[in-house]
Amino acid sequence: MYQNLLAVLTLFLTSVSVSALQALNDSFLAETYGQAIFEITEPVVKQPNGSDLNMVKLTIGARVEINANIEEVALGRYWRPSGTNCSGGDGNDKVCYNDIVPESYNDNINWACTANPCGSVGLASSNYLSSLLTHDVGEKEFSDKGIFPSGFEPDGGVDVKIRHLTMGQVNCDGSGNNCKMTPFVQENPYLEFAFDETGDTRKLVGFRLGSEDSFGYQGNAIDVISGFIRPNITAVAKINGSGNLGSIKLETQLGGVRTIGWIDANTTFLKSTSGLTGLLIGSETDLQGQSPHAQLFPVQSNYLAHTSAFFFSLGTRAINWSEIGGVSPGTTMPGFWINMGGDARLLAETQKGSHPINYYPGHSYGNDYYTAPAGAKIQNYDAPQASWSETYTP
Repeated sequence: MYQNLLAVLTLFLTSVSVSALQALNDSFLAETYGQAIFEITEPVVKQPNGSDLNMVKLTIGARVEINANIEEVALGRYWRPSGTNCSGGDGNDKVCYNDIVPESYNDNINWACTANPCGSVGLASSNYLSSLLTHDVGEKEFSDKGIFPSGFEPDGGVDVKIRHLTMGQVNCDGSGNNCKMTPFVQENPYLEFAFDETGDTRKLVGFRLGSEDSFGYQGNAIDVISGFIRPNITAVAKINGSGNLGSIKLETQLGGVRTIGWIDANTTFLKSTSGLTGLLIGSETDLQGQSPHAQLFPVQSNYLAHTSAFFFSLGTRAINWSEIGGVSPGTTMPGFWINMGGDARLLAETQKGSHPINYYPGHSYGNDYYTAPAGAKIQNYDAPQASWSETYTP
């Protein structure tokens, strides 16, 4: 029986013709699709000067969940010329966008700061105040550690300086036990490279690191940035820290090169008011007049509500990057750059304390951020939670 079966199998196998392997041409490969963890695309993007840059973007089909505390991030410590021909803010020297600069800058034109002086260092203390209209502590100096535990350390010699950076949140019960962690989530992270191919050689002129979707709790003390942060701000307006005048909802752009984020009436939009705040603020111009101070540093409690506009970049020139999730980010300037909330999905609630709390009791920063200025416990965020948590008992 076994011999007969073997004979049948042998006959069957010998009757099958075997063809040699053939290489697939490009047109056939273009019709082939499947699923993989990596995707490589090569968009061509029109640049500010009208030319094209060839991009290579590597996207990783993954979900990254982070709960982390970073004491300091400092990127790009090198010389830049001091301020350009800025406009906006008191004295018309706080907000500008590298459009007009002195001829004496020569080749350094594109590398000039957009605040005068760089990093807004050394100005009168009246420039470093939280807004009476948008912060329940009223107009307080950034350096007051009783109000802002991180302190304030402006720096004119670095592109991006962020301290006490937190990603995620920890919620504990009143005794400091049964702490639940929630992560900061990034989906489909990517690396994108920009190449100039106009000459005889292919030159790498920039790259950026970001993700197609970022959401979760994020806290920081921003001393200076190069970049764009466009938050939606919700605040309860009070007088001298008491009373309730109603709420204010606005969207403003805080950014430039080595800046601490001045409110500019041209890029501030009053979305709505309630209560008596409607009588105090009638337009974006009124808001500019009421709060002429830098307001990037006090915005320390953030929730990224599924934004596609969160990335870091480094470039040797101004660069327009490819579109992500239907959003075309603003042009990044030379040097290190951070883009955050450029699609209006960065939510900042200025009444929730300095940070979303991400320190366990006993941490060196934990006591600072667990105690509100008035002695009451700082509220943590109650925005939709991320998808996982774990319980920890110290």
